[in-house]
Amino acid sequence: MSALLELRDITIRFGGLVAVDGVSLKVEEGKVVALIGPNGAGKSTMFNVVTGIYPPTSGAVLFRDEDITGLKPYDITNRGIARTFQNIRLFKNLSVLDNVKIGCHCRGKAGIFGALCRYPGVRAEEKGMMDKSLKAMDIVDLAGKRGELAKNLSCGEQRRLEIARALASEPVLLLLDEPAAGMNPQEKQTLMQMVQRIRRIGITIFLVEHDMKFVMSMSDRVDVLDYGRKIASGPPSEVQRDAQVIAAYLGKEVV
Repeated sequence: MSALLELRDITIRFGGLVAVDGVSLKVEEGKVVALIGPNGAGKSTMFNVVTGIYPPTSGAVLFRDEDITGLKPYDITNRGIARTFQNIRLFKNLSVLDNVKIGCHCRGKAGIFGALCRYPGVRAEEKGMMDKSLKAMDIVDLAGKRGELAKNLSCGEQRRLEIARALASEPVLLLLDEPAAGMNPQEKQTLMQMVQRIRRIGITIFLVEHDMKFVMSMSDRVDVLDYGRKIASGPPSEVQRDAQVIAAYLGKEVV
């Protein structure tokens, strides 16, 4: 499989702090790739670089062999990369449906005059957005709650709503930042089934997650960061036996 996303020697400095130090990794098309490590290892920072929130101090981000380093987040979204966040970011007083429809607008072409005049093309575009939104909600099992306000959903449902909104932007690559955080075991099981469903429709998944059972059961490959450096990479069964990885999580050397 070719690399859909490639990070080449990424370094990120905030003043004198080196948050990420020369990290290279690849996300192959059609795979589920996990990025793990202790708190403060640089995982979410890497996601912020991929999605254009932080420009790297040095290094390059390639997507479909195109250098997207330093592009604005909306340009990156338009190229087919979507994400969720570690801290849930929803429009809490809007409905489930309206939250998801917001994700469609990066593909919209109607301007303000078209929206005001209600041209046939605009109405067709709105119908397309509705269809995409309903499909995204169906994938995450929220179609039955389309009229609910987002603030009335459970934590697990809100995380799934964030994923639905990301799916509505029609991504090729989906970045999930701690998608299982705050979920109970039943919700995590539902999430695992949902991730597999997303994968089956052809979307590549790059995730950050602390729940090791979730990571090891879902991932084709795992990359491990510690203090901003990559210390291991490989299949889950290999990574979970790696002495450096065990030391990073336990805080001591393994004999």
